[in-house]
Amino acid sequence: MSRTTGIALTIGLGAVLVAIILWMPRKASDAAVLPEVTEAISAGVDPVETAVQKVSGENPMEGILELRALAEAETPNVDAVVWLGIFGVQSGQLDKARERFSDALLLEPGHSEATWQLALLDMEEGAFDRAVVGFEAVMEADSSYANGLFFTARCYEAMGKIEAAIIRYNEYLPFAPDTVVANRVQDFINRLESGGSVGTNE
Repeated sequence: MSRTTGIALTIGLGAVLVAIILWMPRKASDAAVLPEVTEAISAGVDPVETAVQKVSGENPMEGILELRALAEAETPNVDAVVWLGIFGVQSGQLDKARERFSDALLLEPGHSEATWQLALLDMEEGAFDRAVVGFEAVMEADSSYANGLFFTARCYEAMGKIEAAIIRYNEYLPFAPDTVVANRVQDFINRLESGGSVGTNE
Protein backbone atom coordinates (compact mmCIF):
# COMPACT_ATOMS: atom_id res chain seq x y z
CA MET A 1 0.00 0.00 0.00
CA SER A 2 1.36 3.42 -0.92
CA ARG A 3 1.95 6.11 1.69
CA THR A 4 -0.80 8.27 0.14
CA THR A 5 -3.31 5.41 0.29
CA GLY A 6 -2.34 4.70 3.88
CA ILE A 7 -2.84 8.32 4.90
CA ALA A 8 -6.20 8.46 3.10
CA LEU A 9 -7.30 5.24 4.81
CA THR A 10 -6.24 6.54 8.23
CA ILE A 11 -8.12 9.81 7.72
CA GLY A 12 -11.19 7.93 6.48
CA LEU A 13 -11.20 5.57 9.46
CA GLY A 14 -10.70 8.52 11.79
CA ALA A 15 -13.71 10.29 10.31
CA VAL A 16 -15.85 7.16 10.69
CA LEU A 17 -14.80 6.76 14.32
CA VAL A 18 -15.56 10.40 15.05
CA ALA A 19 -19.01 10.04 13.45
CA ILE A 20 -19.75 6.90 15.50
CA ILE A 21 -18.74 8.56 18.75
CA LEU A 22 -20.69 11.74 18.02
CA TRP A 23 -23.84 9.69 17.38
CA MET A 24 -23.47 7.50 20.47
CA PRO A 25 -26.35 8.06 22.91
CA ARG A 26 -25.54 10.21 25.90
CA LYS A 27 -25.48 8.24 29.12
CA ALA A 28 -24.87 9.31 32.68
CA SER A 29 -21.71 7.21 32.69
CA ASP A 30 -20.35 9.28 29.77
CA ALA A 31 -20.15 12.30 32.05
CA ALA A 32 -17.63 10.62 34.35
CA VAL A 33 -14.30 12.37 34.13
CA LEU A 34 -11.76 10.15 32.39
CA PRO A 35 -8.40 9.63 34.13
CA GLU A 36 -6.61 11.31 31.21
CA VAL A 37 -8.69 14.45 31.73
CA THR A 38 -7.96 14.50 35.47
CA GLU A 39 -4.23 14.09 34.78
CA ALA A 40 -4.24 16.95 32.27
CA ILE A 41 -6.00 19.27 34.71
CA SER A 42 -3.60 18.29 37.53
CA ALA A 43 -0.60 19.00 35.28
CA GLY A 44 -1.92 22.47 34.44
CA VAL A 45 -2.48 21.49 30.80
CA ASP A 46 -5.62 22.54 28.96
CA PRO A 47 -7.54 19.24 28.72
CA VAL A 48 -9.55 20.47 25.73
CA GLU A 49 -6.40 21.29 23.76
CA THR A 50 -4.92 17.90 24.67
CA ALA A 51 -8.08 16.09 23.55
CA VAL A 52 -8.23 18.03 20.28
CA GLN A 53 -4.64 17.05 19.52
CA LYS A 54 -5.53 13.42 20.11
CA VAL A 55 -8.48 13.64 17.69
CA SER A 56 -6.03 14.84 15.06
CA GLY A 57 -3.52 12.13 15.94
CA GLU A 58 -3.36 8.34 15.85
CA ASN A 59 -6.23 7.70 18.28
CA PRO A 60 -9.12 10.05 17.50
CA MET A 61 -11.60 8.03 19.56
CA GLU A 62 -9.63 8.71 22.75
CA GLY A 63 -9.74 12.44 22.09
CA ILE A 64 -13.46 12.40 21.31
CA LEU A 65 -14.21 10.47 24.50
CA GLU A 66 -12.22 13.03 26.49
CA LEU A 67 -14.09 15.91 24.84
CA ARG A 68 -17.41 14.19 25.59
CA ALA A 69 -16.43 13.71 29.22
CA LEU A 70 -15.57 17.41 29.48
CA ALA A 71 -18.72 18.48 27.61
CA GLU A 72 -21.04 16.31 29.69
CA ALA A 73 -19.48 16.88 33.10
CA GLU A 74 -21.58 18.35 35.91
CA THR A 75 -20.11 21.72 34.94
CA PRO A 76 -19.74 21.36 31.16
CA ASN A 77 -16.66 22.74 29.43
CA VAL A 78 -18.12 25.00 26.73
CA ASP A 79 -15.01 24.81 24.54
CA ALA A 80 -15.26 21.00 24.55
CA VAL A 81 -18.89 21.28 23.42
CA VAL A 82 -17.86 23.61 20.58
CA TRP A 83 -15.04 21.29 19.47
CA LEU A 84 -17.47 18.37 19.35
CA GLY A 85 -19.58 20.51 17.04
CA ILE A 86 -16.58 21.35 14.86
CA PHE A 87 -15.67 17.68 14.54
CA GLY A 88 -19.32 16.98 13.76
CA VAL A 89 -19.10 19.39 10.81
CA GLN A 90 -15.88 17.73 9.64
CA SER A 91 -17.52 14.30 9.72
CA GLY A 92 -20.65 15.54 7.93
CA GLN A 93 -22.94 15.28 10.97
CA LEU A 94 -24.36 18.78 10.48
CA ASP A 95 -27.51 18.38 12.58
CA LYS A 96 -25.49 17.05 15.49
CA ALA A 97 -22.96 19.85 15.04
CA ARG A 98 -25.74 22.46 15.09
CA GLU A 99 -27.07 20.91 18.29
CA ARG A 100 -23.62 21.14 19.90
CA PHE A 101 -23.16 24.79 18.94
CA SER A 102 -26.65 25.60 20.23
CA ASP A 103 -25.85 23.78 23.48
CA ALA A 104 -22.68 25.86 23.83
CA LEU A 105 -24.69 29.07 23.41
CA LEU A 106 -27.16 27.94 26.07
CA LEU A 107 -24.24 27.38 28.43
CA GLU A 108 -22.48 30.62 27.47
CA PRO A 109 -24.68 33.07 25.55
CA GLY A 110 -22.65 35.06 23.03
CA HIS A 111 -19.81 32.51 22.83
CA SER A 112 -17.94 33.81 19.78
CA GLU A 113 -16.76 30.54 18.26
CA ALA A 114 -20.13 28.81 18.69
CA THR A 115 -21.90 31.79 17.10
CA TRP A 116 -19.34 31.83 14.26
CA GLN A 117 -19.71 28.13 13.56
CA LEU A 118 -23.51 28.40 13.51
CA ALA A 119 -23.25 31.32 11.08
CA LEU A 120 -21.01 29.23 8.80
CA LEU A 121 -23.56 26.40 8.89
CA ASP A 122 -26.38 28.84 8.13
CA MET A 123 -24.46 30.23 5.16
CA GLU A 124 -23.69 26.73 3.87
CA GLU A 125 -27.35 25.78 4.14
CA GLY A 126 -28.60 28.95 2.42
CA ALA A 127 -30.00 30.72 5.50
CA PHE A 128 -28.10 33.86 4.52
CA ASP A 129 -30.07 36.31 6.65
CA ARG A 130 -29.40 34.29 9.82
CA ALA A 131 -25.77 33.87 8.81
CA VAL A 132 -25.33 37.64 8.48
CA VAL A 133 -26.80 38.18 11.96
CA GLY A 134 -24.35 35.64 13.39
CA PHE A 135 -21.30 37.03 11.59
CA GLU A 136 -22.21 40.59 12.62
CA ALA A 137 -22.62 39.57 16.27
CA VAL A 138 -19.23 37.86 16.34
CA MET A 139 -17.41 40.74 14.64
CA GLU A 140 -18.98 43.21 17.07
CA ALA A 141 -17.79 41.14 20.03
CA ASP A 142 -14.35 40.18 18.68
CA SER A 143 -12.53 42.14 15.97
CA SER A 144 -10.22 39.18 15.26
CA TYR A 145 -13.07 37.61 13.25
CA ALA A 146 -12.44 39.95 10.32
CA ASN A 147 -13.20 37.17 7.83
CA GLY A 148 -16.81 37.79 8.76
CA LEU A 149 -16.64 40.84 6.48
CA PHE A 150 -15.96 38.56 3.52
CA PHE A 151 -18.63 36.05 4.49
CA THR A 152 -21.28 38.72 5.06
CA ALA A 153 -20.42 40.09 1.60
CA ARG A 154 -21.02 36.63 0.11
CA CYS A 155 -24.33 36.37 1.98
CA TYR A 156 -25.47 39.81 0.89
CA GLU A 157 -24.62 38.96 -2.69
CA ALA A 158 -26.57 35.71 -2.50
CA MET A 159 -29.55 37.70 -1.18
CA GLY A 160 -29.28 40.14 -4.10
CA LYS A 161 -28.11 43.02 -1.89
CA ILE A 162 -25.31 44.02 -4.23
CA GLU A 163 -24.52 47.43 -2.73
CA ALA A 164 -24.19 45.92 0.75
CA ALA A 165 -21.97 43.16 -0.69
CA ILE A 166 -19.67 45.72 -2.36
CA ILE A 167 -19.37 47.68 0.89
CA ARG A 168 -18.43 44.56 2.83
CA TYR A 169 -15.92 43.37 0.23
CA ASN A 170 -14.26 46.81 0.38
CA GLU A 171 -14.20 46.67 4.19
CA TYR A 172 -12.57 43.24 3.99
CA LEU A 173 -9.75 44.28 1.61
CA PRO A 174 -7.39 45.66 4.33
CA PHE A 175 -7.65 42.32 6.15
CA ALA A 176 -6.90 40.11 3.12
CA PRO A 177 -4.03 37.81 4.13
CA ASP A 178 -2.07 38.27 0.90
CA THR A 179 -2.05 39.97 -2.48
CA VAL A 180 -3.64 37.00 -4.26
CA VAL A 181 -6.70 37.11 -1.99
CA ALA A 182 -6.88 40.90 -2.18
CA ASN A 183 -6.76 40.79 -5.98
CA ARG A 184 -9.49 38.14 -6.08
CA VAL A 185 -11.73 40.19 -3.79
CA GLN A 186 -11.08 43.27 -5.93
CA ASP A 187 -12.19 41.20 -8.94
CA PHE A 188 -15.44 40.42 -7.10
CA ILE A 189 -15.97 44.13 -6.44
CA ASN A 190 -15.25 45.09 -10.04
CA ARG A 191 -17.62 42.48 -11.43
CA LEU A 192 -20.43 43.51 -9.08
CA GLU A 193 -19.91 47.19 -9.85
CA SER A 194 -20.11 46.42 -13.58
CA GLY A 195 -23.42 44.60 -13.10
CA GLY A 196 -22.04 41.07 -13.15
CA SER A 197 -22.48 38.39 -10.53
CA VAL A 198 -19.59 36.86 -8.60
CA GLY A 199 -21.55 33.73 -7.71
CA THR A 200 -21.51 32.12 -4.28
CA ASN A 201 -19.48 29.11 -5.44
CA GLU A 202 -16.44 31.06 -6.63
